[in-house]
Amino acid sequence: MWRSAKLSMACSIIVLVAAGSVWAQVQRPMPTPPIAPAHPATPAAGSLEGQVKTVDLTEGTVRVATGWFGLLRRTLSVTSDTQVQVDGRQGSLMDVSEGAQVKASYEVRDGKNIATHIAVTPPAQAPAPAAKAPQQ
Repeated sequence: MWRSAKLSMACSIIVLVAAGSVWAQVQRPMPTPPIAPAHPATPAAGSLEGQVKTVDLTEGTVRVATGWFGLLRRTLSVTSDTQVQVDGRQGSLMDVSEGAQVKASYEVRDGKNIATHIAVTPPAQAPAPAAKAPQQ
């Protein structure tokens, strides 16, 4: 009896090992489908405020110095869609002069900073000297 139990147990183990190896070969991981973006890629956007260092009318670009002491420089491409505003009125790239203070919004497209809006801010005016009071 002991001998038939051993034989039965050995057969069961062999069957389980064989079935397990077959099952392991059948269980292949499913390839994961590529993840599609939830929405179409939108261009990166930014804004800056600084002093115009150069205006290149042939290239259609403006280079603006920002940050502490104007150490950071950013070149903006001006297109026909760029809204340029000078002293509260609509202008063009020709109205932007070197040394002017600007506030600009831009989008990054194909590695270029494309200006969407440039506003030339008026220079800060020094306060008018106060009239001296007559001395008595």
